[in-house]
Amino acid sequence: MFRILIALFIIGSSLASTVFHSDVPMPDGRIVGGETTNIREYPHQISMRYRGNHRCGGSIYNRNTIVSAAHCVNTLADASNLTIYIGINNIFRPTGQELAVRKFVIHEKYRKLNNDYDVALLFLDGEIEYNENAQPIELATERPENATPVLVTGWGTTTEEGNLASDLQKVEVNIIENSACKSAYSIMLTSRMLCAGVTGGGKDACQGDSGGPLIYENKLLGIVSWGTGCARPNKPGVYASVPDVRSWIEENAKQSENLDKIEFM
Repeated sequence: MFRILIALFIIGSSLASTVFHSDVPMPDGRIVGGETTNIREYPHQISMRYRGNHRCGGSIYNRNTIVSAAHCVNTLADASNLTIYIGINNIFRPTGQELAVRKFVIHEKYRKLNNDYDVALLFLDGEIEYNENAQPIELATERPENATPVLVTGWGTTTEEGNLASDLQKVEVNIIENSACKSAYSIMLTSRMLCAGVTGGGKDACQGDSGGPLIYENKLLGIVSWGTGCARPNKPGVYASVPDVRSWIEENAKQSENLDKIEFM
């Protein structure tokens, strides 16, 4: 049972959500077992919206580029219904900046079957105004050692098959070496992925967090990608490894320097 992006509709102050299950990793993850935090602590965090509803997380790379997961956008024909909220704490009462997405690019080696190379860049229509609630994050260059504590943030659901968190959440998990993680996911796991969780489960990312940041030493180490359920024992979260897709991010982000010259979808 893998994490799936679900349709989310806000009617007044209520949230209605429906969860579907599949044997294939699909969009979205959520914070389970975490605590409320403030966007000022994680000013790179964004909320990706599709037709106004929260779809995924992501991270600010530069003034007009967001790093997120390929599976968050690979089913979309174009970027016409995507917007990015920046500098917000509460996703149901956003008070920060909002910018439309002009174009997105997905890693050319992305595989839907197991979410390999699960990274995408979203180019914005306009520039982010940097302030204490909105700042870029540096990309990690190497993986930390096994059992190293790392942080995940997002507005995803706080229990498996639950509802989105209204306020930004954070949770600390530990790096799990791929050799150990393969016992949980076997052939699904590749060298472009990294795993993180806690012994016995109880803390994890889940629906709503996909595309969001896994952080180590204030650097973007991973991108929330997939996993079996959420916070289950012996089923850690799986992330796209930023050190392993870093060169692709840096090279493709150069497109943001020539946005006005690009023919958009």
